[in-house]
Amino acid sequence: MSQKWKNKAVRHIWRRLREPLVVGVFAIADFLVPRLSRRAVLSAARAFGTLGMWLDCRGRRVAKANLRVLFGPRVTPRRSRALVRGSYCRAAAIALDSIWFGRDTRARVAAWTHLERAANCGLLHDRPALVVVAHFGNWEMTLLAGGYVGLPLVAVVKEQWSPTITARANRLRAVLGVRLVFADGALRALLREMKAGNVAGFVLDQYTAPAEGGIWVNFGGLPATVSNGVALLSRRFQAPVYLVFPHGRCDGTYDFRFLPALRSEPGEEDAAFTQRIVDGLVRHIRRHPSQWMLMYPRWSRIPPGASAEGFPFYAAQL
Repeated sequence: MSQKWKNKAVRHIWRRLREPLVVGVFAIADFLVPRLSRRAVLSAARAFGTLGMWLDCRGRRVAKANLRVLFGPRVTPRRSRALVRGSYCRAAAIALDSIWFGRDTRARVAAWTHLERAANCGLLHDRPALVVVAHFGNWEMTLLAGGYVGLPLVAVVKEQWSPTITARANRLRAVLGVRLVFADGALRALLREMKAGNVAGFVLDQYTAPAEGGIWVNFGGLPATVSNGVALLSRRFQAPVYLVFPHGRCDGTYDFRFLPALRSEPGEEDAAFTQRIVDGLVRHIRRHPSQWMLMYPRWSRIPPGASAEGFPFYAAQL
């Protein structure tokens, strides 16, 4: 059997087995994780994060390449290793918290989130409004915290590679009353929600194809595409845009930080407003890089006709 057919057979077997494996892993995790103390969850996150970093060779290379984009030669090898490890431990904490906060959700959100700054930023009063997060800290906690304080929040979510993971993530996201719309065909639902005076939430640092409403912006010094939906909705409804950063702290709490509301200026193009929003995200990411999902291939596409110089190794021509 040729190597090509061997690889094809392995991929076929993996596709058949991965969903039952996911179901089995979650069954074990559902029994164990909610019973752990908060300290034990943090210890497990550090252990799994460190192990994941060493096992995920490609992800580790992506993370280091992303740091070079953000900081150039200023980041030393020692500092790079520490930041990458911190990002992996943060990712492990997100995975564990997606299970741990599923039990006694309201009580645990109340005990382990700091939302004092929310009362002073205007988000609890402005209607309609938009909330923008990045893959920073634990962005999923923004939905739980929003539901906990009674924010009329509707969030745009994407399908995951596993139906089980998608269903579980969305069940947790909706447990405190947050409404969800899938990214495909979300615009009509969001228009309806904004018209009703609600708050729409976006994760804005992920790739959005130009054919699906993505526009090119300067993201940390290199071109990347993000959704144009935030700027479009803000302009249409004259709605403020709040950038929210749920910092994961060493003691297991989440400290929510809010930037002053951004508003589209008269005559400002949507692309220019989107760039201002992205600039706010990037400034905060550069201040706290280990809180960002460094192993995410943010600069995976090179604009048509542009040179590949300066792009990370994983980037491909669009």
